Amino acid sequence: MVATWKESVEIMVDLFQDDWNRGNTSNYRPVVIDITTTEPEKGKRLDLQSHDFVLLYETAHNEEAPELFYDFVTTRVNMTVDVRTVKGRKHLQKLENEIRRLVHSKRKGDGINFDRMVFKTRTDLSDRSKFMHRMTFQIEVVTLAESIP
Repeated sequence: MVATWKESVEIMVDLFQDDWNRGNTSNYRPVVIDITTTEPEKGKRLDLQSHDFVLLYETAHNEEAPELFYDFVTTRVNMTVDVRTVKGRKHLQKLENEIRRLVHSKRKGDGINFDRMVFKTRTDLSDRSKFMHRMTFQIEVVTLAESIP
């Protein structure tokens, strides 16, 4: 049996690329990158003067068998969304608000690939000495009652 649904990273990339509203972020759309598909060392050399960046990667994959016969599992995939900009703190807050809007818009799932999307945590990693503003977010993508072959 071949999986016909999308992986969590692909879901997030599509969400940020397709549904991003530039009007909410001062008419800027960030470059969205799945870091598992980039060239080695590419993620370390980002041209922040030209673009804002949203880097995505999976940090954990958990399965739990919630019922007696172990025919189904609940899958929880934790994703890290790493947002970087040099356009200032207020612009970083606009990027955060747009990410929150997108995640909350899919909180009830899409009916095909996943059942829940949950905004978990936010960490500010800004480096004020370099004028780089950065936040990471933990997003959980949940699939309920996934059949085990």
